Parts: sequence; C-alpha cells; structure tokens
Amino acid sequence: MRIVTFKLDEETLLKLNRVADELGISRSEVIRAAISSYINKKLERNVRVKRVLLK
Repeated sequence: MRIVTFKLDEETLLKLNRVADELGISRSEVIRAAISSYINKKLERNVRVKRVLLK
C-alpha cells in the first residue's frame, strides 16, 4: 500500500479516533473504509445517471 498524507481539523481527528477505538481497528482502516464507501456511492450514482440517459 502507498502512504497518503492529509490534514484534519482537531474535532474530526477526535471523532476519527473515537470511531476507530469503538470498532477496534486502526485509523487507517476507518479512513480506507470511509473513502471506499464514498467512492462506491459516487460511482453508483454515475452509473444510474448514465443508464437513465441511455434509455
């Protein structure tokens, strides 16, 4: 895996830590899951729109 660095505000970082602790997984795992979920939802919307336009 590649390393990606980005900045978070303190409040978001605290929330991220809380979620990771509650799930018993690393912050990196939470971030990967969140990004994957976001991308998949965006792709689903684009596919639906393309299908509607093709009909």
